[in-house]
Amino acid sequence: MSSKKLLQIGVAAVLSMSSLGCSEFLNGKKTEPEVIEFSDKRFACLQKLPSQLQKFSVGDAQESDVRAGFDCMTDALFYFQKRTFGSLEGAYTVEEMRKFFGKYFLKQNNVTPEFAAELMKIKRALLGGSTAYITKDEIIRLIEMMNIVRDESVQIAPHVKILLNQTTQQKAEWEEISNASEQLRRSLQRILEKTQIAKSDYSFEDAKKALSGFAEFIKGEEPFAPYEKYGEWVPVVEAVKNVLMGKRAHFTGLYQWSESLDTLIGLYEMALKYHYNLSDLKFEDQNKLRQVSQFVSQGLRLIENSHQMKTTGVIPVDDIDNLIEQLLPKFTDKIRARSLKKTYRAVLLKMLDPDRKGDSRAFLGLEKKHIATLQREFNIWRLNQSFFDNLFTSSQEATALSQEEIQAVFVRFNKSFVIEKGLTDDPFEQQALENAWEDIRELINNKVPVSFNADGRLVIVRDRTPFKSTWKSLTKFNAMRAIARMLMMGYGENTQERMSEARMSKKGLISWYDDFQEIMTDLKAFDPRSGNSGGRSFLEANFFTFSGNGDEAMDHKETFEFVSTLFAAGLSTSESLRQHMIVAACATKDKDVFGYPYFKEDCFKNQLRKHIGVYFNNLPGMVSYVRSLTTAQWEQFYNFLAVASAAPGQKSGHVETANIRTMVTILHYIEGLVVLYDGDGNQALSLDEVYAATPRFMSFFKTVTTTKSEMLLKQGFAYLVFNGSIPDAGDLAKFQWDKMWGLNDATRMEIARIFGTLKDQLNKPQN
Repeated sequence: MSSKKLLQIGVAAVLSMSSLGCSEFLNGKKTEPEVIEFSDKRFACLQKLPSQLQKFSVGDAQESDVRAGFDCMTDALFYFQKRTFGSLEGAYTVEEMRKFFGKYFLKQNNVTPEFAAELMKIKRALLGGSTAYITKDEIIRLIEMMNIVRDESVQIAPHVKILLNQTTQQKAEWEEISNASEQLRRSLQRILEKTQIAKSDYSFEDAKKALSGFAEFIKGEEPFAPYEKYGEWVPVVEAVKNVLMGKRAHFTGLYQWSESLDTLIGLYEMALKYHYNLSDLKFEDQNKLRQVSQFVSQGLRLIENSHQMKTTGVIPVDDIDNLIEQLLPKFTDKIRARSLKKTYRAVLLKMLDPDRKGDSRAFLGLEKKHIATLQREFNIWRLNQSFFDNLFTSSQEATALSQEEIQAVFVRFNKSFVIEKGLTDDPFEQQALENAWEDIRELINNKVPVSFNADGRLVIVRDRTPFKSTWKSLTKFNAMRAIARMLMMGYGENTQERMSEARMSKKGLISWYDDFQEIMTDLKAFDPRSGNSGGRSFLEANFFTFSGNGDEAMDHKETFEFVSTLFAAGLSTSESLRQHMIVAACATKDKDVFGYPYFKEDCFKNQLRKHIGVYFNNLPGMVSYVRSLTTAQWEQFYNFLAVASAAPGQKSGHVETANIRTMVTILHYIEGLVVLYDGDGNQALSLDEVYAATPRFMSFFKTVTTTKSEMLLKQGFAYLVFNGSIPDAGDLAKFQWDKMWGLNDATRMEIARIFGTLKDQLNKPQN
């Protein structure tokens, strides 16, 4: 239940009980008759209460308004406590109060018997006593409590616009939200201390019934209109409550009630911060990223300190599943609940508990060990990010640094101070962070390091001298590294110590694709026609990443480079290209398998050539090459790309999303091979340079030929590059003759051609 609803219900409940006690005409014996009307000067102020309540609810109430409203209610309560009598000695029954309430205060709407019963449950939770009646002594205690509520409402009033009125309050600073939430916490904790709720059996079911009655009772304009739709949010609130508190939570004392209240307010604070500051999902400066870090830290603490986690040590799968089913439709219809359920199970069973190796037997849910693993990975990200932040002050975020400058600062950076003073005091966790620091040292010092330009695109360039990294590009580097670590932890082997010692087999990557296939398909990241492409991706990582070596496993460098290529090239750059083609009017009305428009191929091809420098400003060598081609050469080069990127059931004369993604990835792979093996810098590969690349592809050639001779395999790969097909014995003999007469260097054209040849093999089902 949102804090807005809780606060408004609480105020309304106080108002209701205040009014219910104000009667000199009840069923018991009466003193001298006295007609009570709103025109009486003692009650005239009550007429202003609805408008004062509305002003408070939207954050427009001043201190004088708040005090005047509460003072009016307490004066009226005190007067009626002294001057009225019920059928019970010193007390009033529920029905007596309900009838009087309807007669004197509610001319149009009355409190139903059911709602009156729920109000009495609230009364017992606040004041104790019975649910059948309210005593005169309880009214006095209610007045005392209302004085406390009044004082706390005065403190809360300046923050109400931020806390409750998100419809008109469009912006709020991070610290303003923190201050507002802290004031709400202090005020509600003080009120809680004065109640009897710790001794009551008040339940969430009672709260749902009270809210239902209040919704029927209000039936007004803003700010109460949201109650008309409260029903659709109650299951969500209950699902959240079940996750954090448990289905059958039983608080044994005020301390546990206080802890749970802190949890709820903390959750509401996070919701406000997301609404006001993070919902745009734009994290483009240090301050915004710092807010994200604080948000994640707060979320981890909230879950770790929740009542259910502290008392049982686990948040059950059923509770998490129910939360997904209730909450997901409120935010998106793009992701299926079953996909998200499968994904989080894979994360818990594999990534956050690697030793379990995916064994789901006796799997209960989110446990403390999962939180501990998340905290460690988060701390590793924070450690690395603190280094990148340190490279650039807030006023110099546009400044760029060379790889040599970054490496020099890395050596001097005081990582131990950050670890010990800012992240953890646990010596074992400190050692884990030290190990992770050595892993990132290897990535930063790599011969061809992963780096991103200002547009977030993966840079592949032979001469890195003019290239420099910005804060944004290094932040993306850190994000890709975090994803790669999680992938290796869940699906690799030997991940207990240094990631440099870990390896992931083809089977491991296939398993990752299987676990994430559904959600990535929902997100339109994977082609639903491709099935499990983990085996193909494993070969690509071994063949075409900077650190690929063609062996039987992916190490942490290959995995990091594979992830970076997948996200930065296959998804990010291709999406930019797709959007530009829409602007260029290349789109048709027909939709592809992703629900995106097909493009007219002639229009697409022309735009690609015309704006190659815009789309691929991260591949300057490729840009120069394409610009050097004649029209006929461009047609041939594009044809090689089109053949290699053709999708199942390819629509002739059209380009679809899957084609674009594959083309973009292939262009990155081509450029990577040229940059890695073009030793003399002539933008082409000589025979010797092709031979140098052969070890990467040796394992592949062993699967498509019968020979085991290393020499013949080496010659076979060279033949593939220079002739575009896999050779037989006769082809190899002729190739030896051709070499004697000299071979022209292989350009990007020849390299593009081999992808069509490799395609069938790469797309074969991988075991």
